[in-house]
Amino acid sequence: MKKSGSGFVKGALKYLLGFGLLGYVIARYWEGLKELFQREPNLLNLLAVVIIVLVSVALQYYRWYLLVRAVDLPFTVRDSVRLGLVGTFYNTFLPGSVGGDLVKAYFIAKGQPGRRATAVATVIADRLIGLFGLILYAGLVGGAFWLANDSKIVENDYLKTVIRVCLSIVGSTVLFWLLLGFLPQHRADRFAGRLLKLPKVGKTAAELWYAVWQYRQRPKAVLTCVGISAICHTGFVFMFHLAVQVFPPVNAALLGTLPEHFVIAPIGFIAQAFFPAPGGVGGGEAIFGYLYETIRGKEAVPIGVAGRLTLRLCEWAFGFCGYIAFLRMKTQITQAEDAAESGGIPAPPIAASKE
Repeated sequence: MKKSGSGFVKGALKYLLGFGLLGYVIARYWEGLKELFQREPNLLNLLAVVIIVLVSVALQYYRWYLLVRAVDLPFTVRDSVRLGLVGTFYNTFLPGSVGGDLVKAYFIAKGQPGRRATAVATVIADRLIGLFGLILYAGLVGGAFWLANDSKIVENDYLKTVIRVCLSIVGSTVLFWLLLGFLPQHRADRFAGRLLKLPKVGKTAAELWYAVWQYRQRPKAVLTCVGISAICHTGFVFMFHLAVQVFPPVNAALLGTLPEHFVIAPIGFIAQAFFPAPGGVGGGEAIFGYLYETIRGKEAVPIGVAGRLTLRLCEWAFGFCGYIAFLRMKTQITQAEDAAESGGIPAPPIAASKE
């Protein structure tokens, strides 16, 4: 597989950005981090974090399996695990423009070139449902604690703003989803055609629209996957809640409460997903440090950073398992990656590709 000079430079810059920011964050808060890491670690909490990571990731792989089967592509749970692990390896360690998700899509579409757009739709839908689930989770759970007059939520204007924004996004999305059900087939096809004409982003926009439209016709599958996402996101929150306690601070009052973590953890995971470095490295630590400052002040920033670093080590260990899966499938995966890098996923007319 050949890499262009510009692709190599872009990849190197992403590594430099991520690990450069990580080094800066560690250096800036080194005194507080050193004090935490000198504490005796709570190994039971660490074990619990590892177990929750395993369960949550396995559920994400199964969610993708359900989305693939919902559009009648041939697929097995074993395939979803193998390809899911490979995707985890790509997204954790590799900076390339072709992410693990797109490689997975090309792999499952192998031998069915007329359904590549459908395959891509499955991974787009999986990402969108996961993102929506995080926003929904932060809004509903945080809103519930707010209604219950939890003092840590009621007294924090920043957290209340986050909850309002999340609920607004959820409300707008649900309204759009309901209205989409009344859209006639021919108008959906016409809109997809218009998106294709957009310069540069037309193909991507049409694929996104294609994914949304296909799954609007399969509400049971989508609702099931949203439910799975809710379970996963509960795991994410508890992962972070336990991770900040692996190296407990001397002043226990600096630790955030579970209700606070239910609000800030989903926001942190959403924000780091948009940071252009492998696995969001560096950006995740900076973001979670900032979020901890919003609830406990500057003195607590190292706690947020240390918690994210603890999760990072668990993610890297899991990413290494993905690397082993990649080695076992290297020839097939490389072919899929080459196909993905060459682009050319035609977005077929929606009416002509009804499953």
